[in-house]
Amino acid sequence: MPRSIVSGLLLAAVVAAGLSVAPASAGDKVMAASPQPASEAMRPGLSVKYYLDKFNHIDEVINAASWMKPQRGEPLPMLNYNVGQGAVLSHKNDDLVGAFIQGYIKIDEPGEYIITVQHNDGVRLWIGGKMLYNSPNVTPNLWSPDIKIDFDQASWYPIKMIYYEKKNTSTLELYWQPPGASDIEFVPASALAHIPGEDDQTS
Repeated sequence: MPRSIVSGLLLAAVVAAGLSVAPASAGDKVMAASPQPASEAMRPGLSVKYYLDKFNHIDEVINAASWMKPQRGEPLPMLNYNVGQGAVLSHKNDDLVGAFIQGYIKIDEPGEYIITVQHNDGVRLWIGGKMLYNSPNVTPNLWSPDIKIDFDQASWYPIKMIYYEKKNTSTLELYWQPPGASDIEFVPASALAHIPGEDDQTS
């Protein structure tokens, strides 16, 4: 089914499924990184740390991160993973994987963007210090509602995701529709970066 049709039915389906979903409201403002990261410190993609266990809820991943030693993964060039029963993100395992994903997203043109996530299983998303989406439970492939965000300046904005895959198939995809664009598309690799070691200061 085309995504445009799915979006029209999504909110009712999410409510009916009893999922915990918290999209930002239209016009929500997010904060740019301050100070802005130095370009010479940046590297492509988002950093990722893995925690291996059987998770049923995002809070269980957060709890594991409080005591479990993480496995550092290869940076994620984009969030365009829809791999079925294959390896989860950049980890070699295909089941029982939790991930803390962190870095920056570059906004070249201020204005209202639509952000959308497709995921399997649970995920939480923050941009600019605001939690924009929260679907913490085990789920088959699920599209988030359209999240309308007002980026008021051309800048790098911090981005963070907590994600897990319990078993069978895995999906984690991040899309946007910039101002004036006619359709939604993957957030491109050119808009994602991280500073090596920066996430050592956080769980």
